Amino acid sequence: MGGNGGLILLALVGWPLLHAAVLPEPRAALAPLPPPPPGPYRLLVVDWGLHTAIVVEQPPGWRLGPPGAETAPFLEFAWGDRRYYAAGERRPHAVAATLFLPTDSVLFLAAHPDPPRLAGAVRVLERRVDAPTLQALLTSLERSLRRSPGGGRQAPLAWPGSRSARFFPAHGPYLWPRNCNWWTLRRLRDAGLAARPQGVLFSRQVPPRLLGFRSPAADPPG
Repeated sequence: MGGNGGLILLALVGWPLLHAAVLPEPRAALAPLPPPPPGPYRLLVVDWGLHTAIVVEQPPGWRLGPPGAETAPFLEFAWGDRRYYAAGERRPHAVAATLFLPTDSVLFLAAHPDPPRLAGAVRVLERRVDAPTLQALLTSLERSLRRSPGGGRQAPLAWPGSRSARFFPAHGPYLWPRNCNWWTLRRLRDAGLAARPQGVLFSRQVPPRLLGFRSPAADPPG
């Protein structure tokens, strides 16, 4: 590779790293959510192959689900690039922007029944958490959403998909050093449920950094 090519490669790799290292993660100014009723609550981390998601048991009576499914028993949260993840844009220039430029992000929010049906997942890990831990995690997840002047969520994006799942405008530019799998670990770390996410790019790197999770099949009978 010539000198110009080397400089371009250095810029494409080095600039996102510098951006992620220097600039703090943008977060919504949101007060902690109220304490849930005493637990325990189920919490799952789902590996969908390329990206991971967090599935939480919603406290009874709470309404954090997507429009039309606000009281769903389980909620799935994931984060990613707006054009690639929400709009399905796969053209080369869009993929390059997703990888190497700060791009707009979205939060994916889906409603699930009890028990959640996660067909197609590569791997599911689970643990139980108490009410304060759930409160900390849900507060961290909600702070990823852009808020209206009154403090509520911004309206979801138009999306022709399932009525039980929506995309919402989110905080934080998407960059390859701060991608969806980094985000999963960062939110869990806010609640004391994961180790540091630095250096995580791929979904297979997520499980070793989780704290206290195991396969649901490992649960004792009864």
